[in-house]
Amino acid sequence: MQLYVMRHGEAGWDAASDADRSLTPMGAAAVRAMLMVHKDQLKAVSAVVSSPYLRARQTAALAADTLSVPTLLPDAAFVPESSVGDALVQLELLPWQGLLLVAHQPLLGNLIAALVTGDARYAEPMEPGSLAILELDWPAAGLARLVTKLSA
Repeated sequence: MQLYVMRHGEAGWDAASDADRSLTPMGAAAVRAMLMVHKDQLKAVSAVVSSPYLRARQTAALAADTLSVPTLLPDAAFVPESSVGDALVQLELLPWQGLLLVAHQPLLGNLIAALVTGDARYAEPMEPGSLAILELDWPAAGLARLVTKLSA
């Protein structure tokens, strides 16, 4: 089964708080273009969940619209400073098969590393708008295989 892990698109810096930073027009366009180009590789996406931060919710909405899938309620387990352990616990509670998770660094890089190698210390680089496709039977440390990474 597949889990899709995506970093939000490029965000601006003109907000009162980190949580309120929004996608730039270029960031939104790059995410939309990447999703359209790779739509065939993403056909197994069944739902999208994100961090509650604005830029992640905006990226999730673009993905849900482009892929014609529903969005789940944003989840605080996926904010930048979340622990990998908390994110894994929350993933187990969600319908994670075919789920597209939109969140932030450093969480995503650490989460991918933990899922693939069992060790979050060697984080996977994730540029804004990039998406990793993981193959796994259960969202637990060391049980995944990184299938591919797509860039915006």
